[in-house]
Amino acid sequence: MNPSQSLFRRMLLYRESKSITKWSFGLPKIASFIDRNQSNTWNSSRVFSAIAAQFHAVDYSSGDEKPSSAQVVRTLRSLWRKPNVALAYFKDNENVGFCHDLSTYLEIIRVLAGSGQKKKLISLFSDLILSNGGLGFEVSALFHFLEQASDGSDALVFVFDALIKAYATCRNPKETTDIFFQLGKLGFLPSMRSSNFLINYVAENSDLEMVIEVYDQMKGFGISPDAYTFTILIKAFCQAGKSDEALEILSEMKEMGVKPDQMTYLTFIAGMCTCGKSSLGYAFLEQINREGVPVGILTYNKLIYGLCKEHKLQEAEKLLEAMVKQDVLSDSYGYGYLIRSYCKVGNLVKALDLYEEMVSKGIQTNPLIVSFLLQCFRKLGMVSEALVYFRKFKDSGLDLDKVLYNIAIDAYCKLGNMRDAVELLQEMKRNGLVPDKIHYTCLINGYCLKGEISKAQKVFDDMLKSNVEPDLVTYNILASGFCKNGFVAEVFDLLNYMMDQGLEPNAHTYALAIEGFCKGGKLSEAEILFRVLEDRGIDQIEVLFSAMVSGYLHLGCTGHAYMLFLRFSEQGNFVDEIARSKLISNLCKEGNVEEASTVFNILLQKHVILDTISYSKLIAAYCQMGDMQNARFWFEDLIERGLSADVILYTILMNGYCKANRLEEACGLFDDMRKVGIMPDVVAYTVMLDGHLKETLRQGWLGIGKEKRKFEIRAKHSKLLNCMKDMEIEPDVVCYTVLINCRCKMEYLQDAHKLFDEMLEKGLIPDAYVYTSLISGYCSQGEIAKAETLLQEMLDKGLAPDTLTFSVLDQGILWARQMHQ
Repeated sequence: MNPSQSLFRRMLLYRESKSITKWSFGLPKIASFIDRNQSNTWNSSRVFSAIAAQFHAVDYSSGDEKPSSAQVVRTLRSLWRKPNVALAYFKDNENVGFCHDLSTYLEIIRVLAGSGQKKKLISLFSDLILSNGGLGFEVSALFHFLEQASDGSDALVFVFDALIKAYATCRNPKETTDIFFQLGKLGFLPSMRSSNFLINYVAENSDLEMVIEVYDQMKGFGISPDAYTFTILIKAFCQAGKSDEALEILSEMKEMGVKPDQMTYLTFIAGMCTCGKSSLGYAFLEQINREGVPVGILTYNKLIYGLCKEHKLQEAEKLLEAMVKQDVLSDSYGYGYLIRSYCKVGNLVKALDLYEEMVSKGIQTNPLIVSFLLQCFRKLGMVSEALVYFRKFKDSGLDLDKVLYNIAIDAYCKLGNMRDAVELLQEMKRNGLVPDKIHYTCLINGYCLKGEISKAQKVFDDMLKSNVEPDLVTYNILASGFCKNGFVAEVFDLLNYMMDQGLEPNAHTYALAIEGFCKGGKLSEAEILFRVLEDRGIDQIEVLFSAMVSGYLHLGCTGHAYMLFLRFSEQGNFVDEIARSKLISNLCKEGNVEEASTVFNILLQKHVILDTISYSKLIAAYCQMGDMQNARFWFEDLIERGLSADVILYTILMNGYCKANRLEEACGLFDDMRKVGIMPDVVAYTVMLDGHLKETLRQGWLGIGKEKRKFEIRAKHSKLLNCMKDMEIEPDVVCYTVLINCRCKMEYLQDAHKLFDEMLEKGLIPDAYVYTSLISGYCSQGEIAKAETLLQEMLDKGLAPDTLTFSVLDQGILWARQMHQ
């Protein structure tokens, strides 16, 4: 033990001293000991408390129960060079029940402020605010006393800064700003740094209105904002979506002669991205680049991210190129944002080009970027290619993470290659990566898809042995696999096991089981489970009804599905969109159009809006029946409800009118479609071409002359074909079939054959209908040899003639013989 420590211990044990003077005599030696042991915080705090206790002994030596405020003040003044001891003494007085007043608080504040102990001063204020709900005395009085007792304004600023931070820590923004306003109006002002702290605190914890109020008050007090102040304001306005106001703040900043720094520019550009105005941020960046303002990579990356978020990928790419001109080295973040965005929109080619460009620049890739690419391969159905690239990345030395392994395992499972999927899982373990529930669930799903249920069960067992907890997704997949493969008992065992583990199967789990039973042909099991659950009154019952309706439809039991839909609707509930869409589709397909219409009416009465596809199926079914009144009614209903009719729907209705010999109404629809901005496609034009042909043929039955009919059909077809040409719409096989058939019917066989040759030149392959139309035309003109040649050509190309083809040829031969008799 060194001499100083020995002296210190003797002094601590000495309890006989009665005067402050004696203690003051020994303090320098104690202080030297403390200085040598400042690194040991625990020891120092004990020292301060011990010293403070000795001062209490001095204060209580007179026989009074508690010292007076004057005594405490004198003691604190004697410790003005020992702030830690003074603070310990101050707090120990509180512990023995002494009530500090303004004079004692003033003195300890002076001691802490004079020695620059800001953290301790903040802590002192915080304790006072929290214990009393406020300071317990007027703040103005404190500052007036400090003003009189201080040599200058530095101490006042120091205390003000500490007070603001204490209020920010303990109270809300409103109370904190009230203190700021109160003292500011009395002429006491904080430092610029503290002012910025306050406005930033208010910006992060309050509304924009209070931020503006604090800013205006700062200027009113004569506090000149600096670059950081304006940066905070710009950020606050941008977060509130007020980009114009943020731009005004930037202008005000320049008008006041405050030079923006890099953080200001970064905040403004990032703010424009937050407001969805990345292009404006881009324009601003170009401007400051022209002014020679240096901008770091972080600003470029923020802007690239914003542009990508707004799907302005070409602008983002240009920005990446602009970085080179500004001598700013791009990194994996900028490239990563673009690669991810191109992958999201399915532009894999562009994403791969960017990846290769990034690597060629020596920028190191990372598993996240690679996962974007592999996920894009998978999303596009290019599962094999995803695995090729996975192996390529793996061979390049890239550190594979659990996500990349999962993508590859899932890809192998989708291809049915379970051996390699399992091997990859084992490799993952060897590399020190612990498989999670997602990896195991992928394997279970892969085996279920292959129907290898026993292996799926084994993976599930391995999962449990590895202490990996399955979730509802895992159970749902396994339950669905059991159902599809007819393992009925295992399904119920699995559901019971789930409940034993405290994991209650939800409606979606049971729905999967019901649909699984139906897909596995186990309708009776599905119905039993459904009835049990319905009687139990399970939550989300609509999920179960939707599953049962879908199950019935899958098995072709459309009538059962319809009746179940009606029963559920009577209870005021509805099946989900997928189930009702399937129901409408099946009813229309089976010709039960009235039932489909009933489904529509029930849903619309309850304000359930159906989609355009469902409307199209119902309208097409009515058109098929020739009921154009109801078809038009539902078409008008769709328009009235604000849904968009597309070219497919218009074409369905036009075709219905044409078949019903109501060409005028079909033409009216065709014109209406173009007026509302929907451009006809080749199918729509084909319908109209065929409609005019049928109308011309009908005119023949009405006794209208052949030459007049020929002239009219050529004129109408020419008009439609010219429109197609102007719109750069090329005829397809069906369109050529209609045109060739028309020429044959009008006895323009040379034109018909010319169209046939034109079709071949374009690489279109004629079908049996085209050949049959030409054969019919030649037969009608008695050119049986040419018709037979076409038939042989048709057979040589592997096209099977149908009954109509042989009928046309037989009638042509019979007609030719009659002509020669």
